[in-house]
Formats: sequence, structure tokens, C-alpha cells
Amino acid sequence: MRNTTAAIILSALLLAPLAALHAEEIKPVKPNILFLLADDLRWDCLGFAGDKVIKTPNIDRLASRGVVFRNSFATSPVCAVSRAATLTGQYARRNGVHDFITHFPDLATTYPGVLRARGYYTGFIGKWGVDAANVDYMRTCARVFDFWAGDRDQTSYWHERTCNYVLNNGTSERENYHCNCPAEVWKAEGTKGPGAHPLLKDPVHLETWVIPHKVRQFLDQRDPQKPFNLSISFKAPHGPLNGYAPDIAMRFRDAMMPSRPNATAAEAERQPEFLRQSLESDRGWKMAHDQGPRSLFQSTVRNYYRLVEGLDRSVGEIMAELERRGLAGNTVIIFTSDNGHFHGEHGFYGKWLPHEESLRVPLVICDPRNPPAAGGRSCDAQVLNVDLGPTMLDLAGEVVAPGMQGCSLRPLLAKPQAEFRNSFFFEHLYEHGPKPPLHIEPSEGLRSAEWKYVHYIKQSGPQSEELYHLATDSLETTNRISDPTAADVLEKLRAEYNCLRTKLGPYQTWTRKPGRRDTE
Repeated sequence: MRNTTAAIILSALLLAPLAALHAEEIKPVKPNILFLLADDLRWDCLGFAGDKVIKTPNIDRLASRGVVFRNSFATSPVCAVSRAATLTGQYARRNGVHDFITHFPDLATTYPGVLRARGYYTGFIGKWGVDAANVDYMRTCARVFDFWAGDRDQTSYWHERTCNYVLNNGTSERENYHCNCPAEVWKAEGTKGPGAHPLLKDPVHLETWVIPHKVRQFLDQRDPQKPFNLSISFKAPHGPLNGYAPDIAMRFRDAMMPSRPNATAAEAERQPEFLRQSLESDRGWKMAHDQGPRSLFQSTVRNYYRLVEGLDRSVGEIMAELERRGLAGNTVIIFTSDNGHFHGEHGFYGKWLPHEESLRVPLVICDPRNPPAAGGRSCDAQVLNVDLGPTMLDLAGEVVAPGMQGCSLRPLLAKPQAEFRNSFFFEHLYEHGPKPPLHIEPSEGLRSAEWKYVHYIKQSGPQSEELYHLATDSLETTNRISDPTAADVLEKLRAEYNCLRTKLGPYQTWTRKPGRRDTE
């Protein structure tokens, strides 16, 4: 009997460590979250989106493993305002950032601020974009993260290899982050002609060298006992368009770049005069009128595509680094852009305006914890940049911050065809300059799955509104604002637009139920 008892006790002692180990193994592990933000990337200039000319194998691989959101939008199509909306999960009319020189006061309520407070090791790399010329504010931003490699202003495509921004360790030195390349180089954003600025003696390229280097720095220094949240904001494919890596320079040299059917002279000439006088419209006008082999259109789009392919290479380097370190299996990757970009459509260039080319952005969310069969799916729901912060918090198992106005996309990752929002409000209130050629026409509006209503808020009369039936006119070439057969739809959209523009203002949030009003 004593021998039996002793055997039982010995067995229990031997199995106890194994039981403890097993308990540790089955304990739910929070995922790492990697957020990748392109700059000015259209939703349709990627291989998985159907572009037959560009090669983006790494981003395509993400799409094949994750969920592709085919109707993803920025609530405001301008870099700084969109970035602020993504960080806060709030519309510009709520967080107060409508331009490039305003910042929100409480960084603790942004998604990285909340995640850090909940035990995540956080980092930021690349173009911050929100009041980014303000040195004191940028240092404040650096202190919110465990690792900081954010860059000022528009950032540079090229740096000296010994530049302080490149060498800075991102942790103990993070408040002294600034680039100390020559002023002439900085003003030219690192470029001159088709390559690095000649004043750089040993240049390194931001997308294809510096950012992967910074990722390795982050992963080397992170606390391995914590999950991480790393946000990377690329510069590509934002101008200057000669900022591509030199080994990509020959790409598309003999290719005829594709144009959309609404990049035509007739469509450019249809626009009201106040839009034709908007910022960069002279360039858009030329691109709409001539797409021949030696045209401005061809040279511009070739360079844009080169920048996108360099961006894709950087994404591939980052993914490979995660795999080398054994982190890929528990790292959710979110890839998107801050806004779209015109290439002559409607006679426009740049972004700013409320057309699909400007508002619409790519979005892929890849969660490797899902079974392989769950990859390669698509979702047609209308999703927004203000949804990304709530999504990251939800993926981390955290309650969405009460001030955030977006909705978590996590339910759509499990069931892409689930019902979501039926429509959304968009806005662009930044006028840039008082008159042409710097002026941007402010606008607001409402988009549903079938219709888009646009209100140019400084205009009056019939030209102040536009109405497009997207279900039959996805290129937005026929304004139905005066069509009597669309009068009932117009009245309904106006009413919903006026309701949301009030509800989305200060101290209020919006849910998927349009009739519900939430207050803090």
C-alpha cells in the first residue's frame, strides 16, 4: 500500500511541471499586430486588384492569405487628415484635424496609446504626417511609443547611410530622431533627377533599405514577453515620383500604361469651372487630354508604378523578417493606404476631391491564426479608415475606446458576407490656398452601395451638388442631380447626410444603427 501511495505521489510530482507547461501553452496568446500604411495608393493599382501591368507579388500573397475589402474608403482624402482619423478612430469633425498643422491633444486615446497601456510593445516607423513640422509635438509623439522612427514633414526617399535618422536606435535616442542630411537634400525629399540627391555620398533608399533596417531594430529591441504593435507608414507612392529605387528604373520603360475610361478630354471638360481651378488640375487636364507614348500621363504613371513595386519589395522584406524570427504565425498584418490618387480621371490629379479614385483605398487583413482555407476571401462591405483602430483593439482582445466612431472589422474577418454599414459620411474641409492654383474646393457627402451624394459646401445653386448612381455609373460620369426620376433618392440621401454631419460632430459617436445616438 505504501509503495502504491509513493508511486502516486512520485507520478504527481513528475507530471506537475508538464501540466503547468501545458496550461501555459493553451493560455490564449494576444496576437502581434503589424499595420502597413501606403501613401496615395489607389485601390486598383495592385496585382490582386486586377491590374495586369504591375507586379506586386508580396502584397498579393497577403491578399491570398487574408480578407480583401473591396469597398474600403478614407473618410477624408488627404494625408494628414486621414492619418489622424486612423489613429483616433474619429472623423476630422470630431478629432479636429482638418489640415497639416493641427494635432490632437491626447495621444493616449489613439490605438497605439491604448495598446501600449494594455501591455503591448509599440513602435512607429516612417511618415507621421500629423503636424509633422512641429518639432516639439513630434517629440511628444515619440514618447507615446516604446520605439520611434517617425520622420518629420513629408520624409525623404533617400538618406545618407550615416544620417542620424538611420542610425538612431529608436528607444533611448527616440526623441532625437531627426534627419541631419544637408538642407538641400531634405528640401528635395532626398531626390534629384532619376535617383538620390548628388550631395549624398552613400545614399540608402527609404522603402527598400531604411524601413526594413528599422523593422529589424524594432524586433531586436522589443520586449519578447509582450505582444507588439508596429505601425509602418511608407512614403511610396507619394511624390516626388522620381523617388523609386534605381534597380526599378527600367521597369515599364516600353509599356503603355493603362488609363480608366473616365480619364478623357470630354470628362475633364464636363467639370464645373470651380473644380477645374482646383489644386493640380492643370496636370490632370493634360493627362486627360493626352495619353500617348511620350505624354505626361505615361511618364507619371510609369513612375508611380515603379514606386508601388518598390513598396511591394519592402513589404516582402518585412514579411520575410517575421518568418525568419518565427513571428509570422501570430502576427496579424493590415495593409491599406491613407487615400487614393487621380491619374487624369475627370481631368484631375492628386487627391482631395470626393470621387472614387480619391476616396477609395486598398485594404487587406491577414490573420495567420485562421485556417488556410479561410484565406483569399473578399468582402464587399463599406469599411472605413476610422474602423482600423477599433479593429486592432478588438483583435488584441481589448474593449474599443469609447470615443472611437468606427466599428471593428473583426466580425467580417470571420464572416465576410455579414451585414455591416449601409452608407457612410465623407468630408474634406481643407482649402489649402485662398485661390487657384493652390485652392482646394471643400466638400462633404454620403456614399451608399448604389449612390453617391456630393455637396460642395462653399458653392450654391445646381452646381453645388452632384448625384451618381454607382450601380450603373461606377466611373461617375453622369450627374443625376437634376434628374426627376432620382428625386426621391436625392431627398433621402440629403436627409441622411444632414443627420450624420451633425451626429459625427463633437462629443458624439456613430454606430452601425443609424437611428441610435451615443454620447460619452
